[in-house]
Amino acid sequence: MSYKCKFCNAVLASEYSLSTHQKKTKKCLIKQGLSIPEGEFKCKLCNEKFIHKTVLNIHLIACNKKNILLNYNTLETNYNTLETKYNILETKYNMILDEKNKLLDEKEKLLDKITTAALSKTNKNTVNITTYTRTDEELKNIYADNLTSLHIKGGISAITKLIVDKVVTDVNGVKMITITDKARGTARYKLPSGEDVVDNGLNTFTTKNRDILMRRICSLAAGDIEISNQILDVDTTISKGYTEITDDIEGDVLRSSLIKSI
Repeated sequence: MSYKCKFCNAVLASEYSLSTHQKKTKKCLIKQGLSIPEGEFKCKLCNEKFIHKTVLNIHLIACNKKNILLNYNTLETNYNTLETKYNILETKYNMILDEKNKLLDEKEKLLDKITTAALSKTNKNTVNITTYTRTDEELKNIYADNLTSLHIKGGISAITKLIVDKVVTDVNGVKMITITDKARGTARYKLPSGEDVVDNGLNTFTTKNRDILMRRICSLAAGDIEISNQILDVDTTISKGYTEITDDIEGDVLRSSLIKSI
């Protein structure tokens, strides 16, 4: 036997079900013109209240899926934002690097003449020049093995220390690069071929290392969602360090820091 609600035409299986229905069902209460009582069963995710626990359980399934999807979309948005920032930064960096390289040749020739003249007046025997043996592949491996989020947090100073400790200094603790003129930033080192290199302003060394280093930093930031989120939050230490590093587009601050530290 079934029982039909006279207010909303719902069909119930028993008088008890009909009575409960007319006292607690929202749709029926609205038809009766009665106020809807506040439910005692509360959703822990959205705080919505329900009269029936069964209705809450059904709601929790949908609400949980909604929250998971919302969190996923937030993470995806953060990742896409970081990836866009990386692409813009890489494009801008490459454009500036191309323009800069066009000017470096003429600058290098002029500085070579000045440096050669200055060095000819000094006693070369007093300068200990060590062979520098870092290849591009070695540099990539060094940064892949040693660069961490702490270096990004530390900004230029932390990056400088990493380069001096792991790139400039060999396994015996000997620096493979010598700064012969702090004022001009003139660096000297020997290549494995025996060629004596005069690196004016430490330009060649800094440019090569920064290019490889920046790619590694961006790769680390894009590949770790926790680091990505911290970088996007301007109030975090890592975000400030990342900004300090990336704002040094031409590497002038890093170059100056390296010259002082080597």
